[in-house]
Amino acid sequence: MTVKRKVSEIKPVLPPSYLRPKLKVCAYVRVSTGHEKQLDSLENQRQYYERIITANPEYEFCGIFSDAGISGAKEQRPGFQAMLREARNGNIDIIMTKSISRFARNTVLLLEAVRELKALGVGVIFEEQRINTLSSDGELMLTVLASVADEERKSVCGNVRWAVRSRYKRGEAMINANQLLGYAKDENGHLIVDEEQAEIVRLIYKKYLKGISAYQLAKELNECNIPTYTNFPWSSQRVLRILSNEKYKGDCLMQKSFVDDNGKLVRNKGQCDQYYIEDNHLAIISKSQWQSAQQLRKDRKPKSYPFSGRLHCPLCGAVLIRKVSAWGVDWECGTYLHHGKVTCHGIRVPEDILNKITCEEHFNGHWVVEEEKDETKGKREKGYNLVSTDGYSFGGLRR
Repeated sequence: MTVKRKVSEIKPVLPPSYLRPKLKVCAYVRVSTGHEKQLDSLENQRQYYERIITANPEYEFCGIFSDAGISGAKEQRPGFQAMLREARNGNIDIIMTKSISRFARNTVLLLEAVRELKALGVGVIFEEQRINTLSSDGELMLTVLASVADEERKSVCGNVRWAVRSRYKRGEAMINANQLLGYAKDENGHLIVDEEQAEIVRLIYKKYLKGISAYQLAKELNECNIPTYTNFPWSSQRVLRILSNEKYKGDCLMQKSFVDDNGKLVRNKGQCDQYYIEDNHLAIISKSQWQSAQQLRKDRKPKSYPFSGRLHCPLCGAVLIRKVSAWGVDWECGTYLHHGKVTCHGIRVPEDILNKITCEEHFNGHWVVEEEKDETKGKREKGYNLVSTDGYSFGGLRR
């Protein structure tokens, strides 16, 4: 006998809104540059989201996270990372943002962040696309739209690169005077000589051409409290960059570096054309002085040895430098040689010990030199171990 069953649907009864816990809601806003107009836009976005979140009685306002002057293709954005940390700590339920491109311009980065947040129970609401990532079709729509946005970004980047290169071809140089000691820009944006700073540049060239090394020059400049264009002290590398910069003779080599499709600044090693503009601006030093400095740098360039740039100090990681003395040839920590044992106690390895392993087939790449002491038989002897990044090692090396 068939029994007729009656099915009744019981609708969920939600507690009144004043009894339900409020959703912890924040917003993420971003602008791609630090220009004044965009910073105004950033402030407008902050005010907009604070107003709509605080106006909703079911929301608890948890702040505005923001980044300015940072590409959305980059993961390491301070505001973005701070927001993710708050979400991981359970302090956020919903993130509101204007659009996919404001949140992230890289498809992989976008989906990884959204999926992590979804696993934490945190939803992202993209207002422009009307997507809530906690909805059933949210991720599918997000994947499609993010791919379109990523291609659009690459197209825009390509157009910008084309425009920049067109300017280079016309001889229009783009120089950041804030990072060029000795120069400033006038009210029309033209490069002009800053005489106070220019004297520092002339002093560097003058002393270098008289035979003073870049290391000694950096030391003297620091002792005299002569400032750089940054808050960092003088170093031999900083001095050498000034000595090799063609802008000080009035010329300009453009596109020494470029921005790739992922928004990363990459050094140009032949991937793109470069453009050399002669007599672009007033020179600080003469062309003959500049050329003499280049020749002197070339003459002073140390010879290359089998171990050059391949041996590293176990204490600070610096490259070991070849040093010849009355007692023989040793390889010593570069930090110790340049700054003394206050910075690093360093390590010293006799070259004749290193020569024993040059015939080994696995000796290539970079190696860390570790020192060991043997006090057996009442005699203190030094031994050395070499450990490579590939897992090979040479141990027990002694004279």
